[in-house]
Amino acid sequence: MKKLVTILVLVLFASLLFANGTPEEQREFFENIVYNSQKPNTATKASTGSEIISRDMATLERLYQYVERNYLYDIDYSAVYEAMATALFETLNDKYSYYVKAEKSADYAEEVSGSYGGVGIYLSKTYVEYQNPEVEATLYAVISQVFPNTPSSKAGLMSGDYIIEINGQSVVEWEATECAKNLKGEPGTAVNLTIKRGSTVFSVDLIREKIIVPTVDSGMLDSNTGYLRILEFSRGTYRSISDALDKLSAQGMQKLIIDIRSNPGGDVDSALAIADMFISEADLLNLSYKDPSRNIHYKATSKITVSPDVEIAILTDGGTASAAEIFAAAMRDNSRAVLIGTKTYGKGVMQLVSAFGDGYISLTTASFSGPTGEEINKEGVQPDIEVKEVYVEEDEIDAYNALVDSRAPLNFIEKNPEYTDANLKKFAAENAGCGLREELLIIIVRNEYIYKMKYEDRPIADIKYDVACKTAYEYLHSKDKSVVNF
Repeated sequence: MKKLVTILVLVLFASLLFANGTPEEQREFFENIVYNSQKPNTATKASTGSEIISRDMATLERLYQYVERNYLYDIDYSAVYEAMATALFETLNDKYSYYVKAEKSADYAEEVSGSYGGVGIYLSKTYVEYQNPEVEATLYAVISQVFPNTPSSKAGLMSGDYIIEINGQSVVEWEATECAKNLKGEPGTAVNLTIKRGSTVFSVDLIREKIIVPTVDSGMLDSNTGYLRILEFSRGTYRSISDALDKLSAQGMQKLIIDIRSNPGGDVDSALAIADMFISEADLLNLSYKDPSRNIHYKATSKITVSPDVEIAILTDGGTASAAEIFAAAMRDNSRAVLIGTKTYGKGVMQLVSAFGDGYISLTTASFSGPTGEEINKEGVQPDIEVKEVYVEEDEIDAYNALVDSRAPLNFIEKNPEYTDANLKKFAAENAGCGLREELLIIIVRNEYIYKMKYEDRPIADIKYDVACKTAYEYLHSKDKSVVNF
């Protein structure tokens, strides 16, 4: 009875579709589509994945052939192909599995490789508020970071500068990705930027160069304490870190702070290779696949780069993810470093990224856990010493917005251009009655000072007002480390 009802529904549906169709069209539809098709959810329990795929693909092919023979207008076959590939990954309901379309594959390849032809900046879109209330705020691109030894740094561009035009075209209606795309191009080609800095607007011509996105920053905090910041784990990170550690060792490094806060991860092999610099002949990672016979347990080699006598603290936060969590867990679980900060993001699954046609695919193929077997996915890596960053509390939001809208930090810096501890405290004292905590006021004006500096002039780290970094520094220099049980 149920089968009869189903057929009647299909007949009724088809009759509505073909109310104005010819008898030949109706017959072809029923013979090639309805009666020769099975819905995926009607598969028997005995059906294997391969059998279901074969059946469904045959059904889709018949449907596609029917549309191709009878559709009145031209078909964009490339668009159909990419739509099918996109839909396949979207139905997995996995935010880490996706198909990158052909027109976006070049940008994606640049992100993966970490190199491109450009001017050497990071940017975002933000509203520029004007002191005149009659002038509406404008959405411009703001430079958030200028890389050293790039066309932008050589031209004197700074963090906090606004890009209002690229090659004479306003960026107001563009997304940040479109702004970035227009800045990129073949090395040797020119790009003109119109920049707004304070009340001044000026134009600058830049010649694009091959940009290698920096993933590592390092320096000495004192005579024996090194600082190493890893922004992401890319293919070139291992070499950069190896060079940085050599320099730090030559400068007398006996203690080391490794900062992987806001590190989104990246290349797993790179993270493992870097952990191998510190760990000898111990487990680094457990990798689990759909087929258990493929499971892998990664182990460190006997060779190490950094002496085991060097004490290490690693800074983590909620933005520490994926390969960065692998590195953190490997170092913590092998008692090679103490983790300081907040719990990490919790991305414990790995993707295989590969070219597919003219595009790319990213597919979740395995889950991973640290040496002790603790789950990372959706759980994160817990620090040994929890330290929360200074941030705006809910009851401070209005006061914070009022302070920013008043341009108080910028006005203060114009009058007090020197980045000193005395000026930081002076700003906090002058704004003590605004409704914000002293430590938050200091962080706000400190950040503004740093944004205004050239990249190469910025302090390597802040061991006074960056609470996590301060805690790590004090821990490494304390004699009593009983708070962490190694």
